[in-house]
Amino acid sequence: MYKKNRSGVWNYMDKDANSPGQIQCKLCKLKIKYTNNTSNIWDHLRRKHSTALEANKLATQNEELDDINVSNEPSTSTAVTHSHEQHTVQIPGPPPKRQKQLTLMNRFSLPPESKVDQFYKAVVQMIAEDMQPLSIVENSGFQKLINLLDSRYKLPSRKLIGTTLIPNLYESTRHKIETILSQAKYVSLTSDVWTSLNTISFITVTVHFFDIDLNLKTYVLTTRKLESNHTAQYLSEVLTDVIKEWNIEDKIVAIVTDSGANIKAAIRLLGLNHIPCAAHKLNNAVKNALKSDFDESDIETNHTEDVEIMKLVKMCRSIVGHFKHSEVSTRALHEKQKQLNSPILKLKQDMPIRWNSTLTMMERLLIVKEPLMLVSMSLSRCPKMPSNDQWESINDFVILLKPFESLTIQISSEQRPTLAKVIPLLRGLLLSVNNKNPVTYTGKFLKKKLIEETTKRFNDIEEMYPSHLYSKATILDPRFKKAAFISNENANTAEQEVQKEIADYIRTNAPERNILEQSVHHTTLTTAEQLEHSSQPVSLQENLLTYLEATVTTLRSQTTYSSTAATLFKQYMNIEFLNIQDDPILFWKNNRQMLGALCEVALKYSCIPATSVPSERVFSKAGQIVSTRRNRLLPDNVDKLIFLNANLER
Repeated sequence: MYKKNRSGVWNYMDKDANSPGQIQCKLCKLKIKYTNNTSNIWDHLRRKHSTALEANKLATQNEELDDINVSNEPSTSTAVTHSHEQHTVQIPGPPPKRQKQLTLMNRFSLPPESKVDQFYKAVVQMIAEDMQPLSIVENSGFQKLINLLDSRYKLPSRKLIGTTLIPNLYESTRHKIETILSQAKYVSLTSDVWTSLNTISFITVTVHFFDIDLNLKTYVLTTRKLESNHTAQYLSEVLTDVIKEWNIEDKIVAIVTDSGANIKAAIRLLGLNHIPCAAHKLNNAVKNALKSDFDESDIETNHTEDVEIMKLVKMCRSIVGHFKHSEVSTRALHEKQKQLNSPILKLKQDMPIRWNSTLTMMERLLIVKEPLMLVSMSLSRCPKMPSNDQWESINDFVILLKPFESLTIQISSEQRPTLAKVIPLLRGLLLSVNNKNPVTYTGKFLKKKLIEETTKRFNDIEEMYPSHLYSKATILDPRFKKAAFISNENANTAEQEVQKEIADYIRTNAPERNILEQSVHHTTLTTAEQLEHSSQPVSLQENLLTYLEATVTTLRSQTTYSSTAATLFKQYMNIEFLNIQDDPILFWKNNRQMLGALCEVALKYSCIPATSVPSERVFSKAGQIVSTRRNRLLPDNVDKLIFLNANLER
């Protein structure tokens, strides 16, 4: 146990129990006021009982007696003598000040190299995940924070991060993804082209597949700078390079993109299945019906019904635009909302190219309708407010567009299979819109236009050609099977095509069956027949049915594969339907052994997303990476940072 050192002053002083605030000198019996500070006691001893000669002698003794000072004494270490009745007593001076506490750097050695590497990696991960500029390591505030946490660690330089640390983390992350991707049987891709802040074009490619544990995986493969015009030939070359680079040429089921003519032609050149993004098609259908993306000249040239829709959208934009640009009007609106005890909400401006933003704008206007109408009467400059009929039209618009918003959200998910949901969701969408009852003429016209535009773009989605992927994915989803189809004929055709594919899978992945059948074929004779046959002369052993052997063997094997596939499919159809909200992947995990080849074919189509939203989400984030603070990023670093941001394990 640590024992506190006792000051040398108590060799000459006594404490008085009756006087806690005083002590008495042993030599001259003088009482001295006592506090925790003993400096005044040392002063008394020096003045009354010291000689200069003996003080110098006692300096050495003082260092030997008191090696640690536990009090706040003066720093002078002068030894004194205390004389009483002709006796000379040596008195040590005050001990030296206690040495200051060592700094963290001096108390501990520098961190090991492995810890420094972990620290550097954490800094790079922070930059990638939080989309921070590389220059953050040069910011004084960040440097002070790191120094406060642990001054032993020094931030890496910006150059070291860009030239070494980011490439190293990129390579290690890429290697992990390549290992996982190499175990996948089937993959699908999404792709989109976008332009950065500094007008550089990039193409982003994402991959989707099931790992060996049947977990749906999504990774960004690349964000590559486009060096030439976006022709079909050039885009196909870029995609070919990406596919070969990741070694997935024989695994791709389909590529999902928007409906641009150049990208569709590029995928045709690759000889791969192309799926147009369902969200883009739906967006175009609603935009055309809503007439949200229009010019002023369109109001003069369109039909009366279309003009009414455009005028209403224009009026809503005008109102929101006024409050967005007028601080006085916005403040007045907020004050009115407070008076009415309603939520303090701002108006929302739409973007003409996105119909869902128009829906959001109209929804917000309906919510703040009462305070908005009241405050408009007190403003000197305010756009014309909607009439009662127009407010009812706005309400009709919102009611009719809400199902489209719901469908868009559901097919844009990345966590669960979505391609199989397109057919049943579209059927539900049309039924929902058809059951709506708008109260205004404009609302009724919009309802008619929405149904027409949606039907026109998705009319052939159940048919096997050209959109066979939708039908196969739907019938192989245990939540829907054949129940989601409008046409029984289309459902039966999809069933036949799926059974053929299951049979082909069995044939391709079970070569030992052919060997076994050949063995059975050559041993069909009984033992007696074989002996009789072998005892005959060679000339009499000629098999006149040789010409049928190959044909019969092929037909028998085909019958075997087809019957096995039919049995598997029948077994699957007899299993109880999954709940609509359940995860179909869990079904395949539980029935993989029982359904075998059918399960593998189902997973092939389950990995295809219904939209190209995954790649679009990437370039939405890229806008924060290639920002005004970091607009000088090299394309290679843009690729690596986007890759790390999307693929690092959180």
